[in-house]
Amino acid sequence: MDPKQTTFKVLMFPCLAHGHIFPFLELVKKLSTTKTFHIYFLSTSINLNSVRKSINDDNTISIEVVELQLPSPLMPTLMQAFQMSIPNFSQIIADLKPNLLIYDGFQPWSAKIASSLNIPSVLSATSASASLSFFHHQYTHKSFDTYPYPQIFLKEYELRNLASQGGSIEVNDNDEGFVFGIFKLSNDIVLIKSCRGIEGKYMDYLSKLCNRKIVPTGPLIPKNDADESQESAEIMDWSSKKSPFSTLYISFGSEITLDEILPREFVDGVKRTDRGVILKEWAPQAATLAHPSVGGFMSHCGWSYFSNKSIIWIFNFR
Repeated sequence: MDPKQTTFKVLMFPCLAHGHIFPFLELVKKLSTTKTFHIYFLSTSINLNSVRKSINDDNTISIEVVELQLPSPLMPTLMQAFQMSIPNFSQIIADLKPNLLIYDGFQPWSAKIASSLNIPSVLSATSASASLSFFHHQYTHKSFDTYPYPQIFLKEYELRNLASQGGSIEVNDNDEGFVFGIFKLSNDIVLIKSCRGIEGKYMDYLSKLCNRKIVPTGPLIPKNDADESQESAEIMDWSSKKSPFSTLYISFGSEITLDEILPREFVDGVKRTDRGVILKEWAPQAATLAHPSVGGFMSHCGWSYFSNKSIIWIFNFR
């Protein structure tokens, strides 16, 4: 960094799923505690709408949003569409000239483009250190059997499912290997959405495997994600009419549609009998879990969902 330069420009580039967007946004809040950084947040128009709401609700955040143009019409998968935005990303990073790129694991091409412009990059991983070290071990040693922590393992049917999905994700500029080649592209350190008190030994082993220092960012949980949207008002109003510990919060993740997993009759029945609230948009997770009426939760076990729910519950019910 030029000694005469008063601010350090950081370009944040998460994957498009909400479970990646909001941990990156919480990391922005941590960086915003000092006036040293000028932060650009790059995502699509739809995601930036949610980001702007969070910014407006928290005046401690200093951030400049930058829109990434996806091709239209979209390709069959979001990942393919994301990768088709590479020319747009190349132009954006060339124009902004950041001092650092903080990138997500699903776009190794962004780190390579940054490197071609002599801009250093740091990977910010939103997955658990345990799972990353487990699969990195298999990537490095070609076997799960010798993983040093036998408490972490896959059952036979899980191994079969994993083998059948081996080629389901194709990533551009993937000559280093997806998903673990992305660690080699990170300069010196890797940020991990976790803490040493929970995953210290897995962080140490992952550091050994990827030859990078692992820097935990903490769980990156929003303090209060309830907003003024109709969805937030609906679920808060419904929950306030229920007895303590009488409701179950179920989350399927932001990349699943209800039509894929729930029969239409179930959705209609819930609405007709007033046995619950079904939201198709992003739900205020932290506010919902902290509500006295919630007595349990079920999710798809994405790391952001799991860490948010577990830590919120620990503080609420300890």
